[in-house]
Amino acid sequence: MFTRRDFIATSAATASSPLAGHAANERDVRLPLKAQPRVRTLFTKPTGDGRLLLFSDGPKSPSKLIKPEALERAFGPGTDLVLQQPDHWRMVEAGWFAEEDLYEPTDFEDPTFLIWHANYRPETEAHDLLCDLFRDHVTGPFGAGLPDLRLELGEHPSTPRYATATLDGDWCLPRLMDEVAARTAWLVDDGVIASGELER
Repeated sequence: MFTRRDFIATSAATASSPLAGHAANERDVRLPLKAQPRVRTLFTKPTGDGRLLLFSDGPKSPSKLIKPEALERAFGPGTDLVLQQPDHWRMVEAGWFAEEDLYEPTDFEDPTFLIWHANYRPETEAHDLLCDLFRDHVTGPFGAGLPDLRLELGEHPSTPRYATATLDGDWCLPRLMDEVAARTAWLVDDGVIASGELER
């Protein structure tokens, strides 16, 4: 099962590999676009029991990635090892690669699918953003309850990884957003409580 810690450790390990070093030292190669930090927006949906599930404005399914061979053609050997998925998305959005150079991970046994699920799925991303923001209140590896905010952060026993952030009800949202705004300008809410059941 992939965790955020595994993902960060894997990224650090691959970035120091010999192939990665070779790619970085290649001459006359255009450098790949790296994803820049961006403001994330949190939304809510009822879960059916009166509670609200928070999710980010990230993609609902894996976005297309650039095939390793296409990256090597463009930037040299080992480039795939030093890029994270948002780096792929930024270059795809910028139109740097043709459709035949792209693929969409869908197989549960594909490591790229597991990495996406573990880090970028909207519900999981909302959990991770809030978990990082309130890390001074998180004491265990499998989640935390923040009673003052009526917020629950939970890691669910599943593979691929699935983590959620839930509020006891819509009456909790203004307090949470005030606390978030006091801690960061990089995370905002949409100001609207969405109606309807959570789509699966």
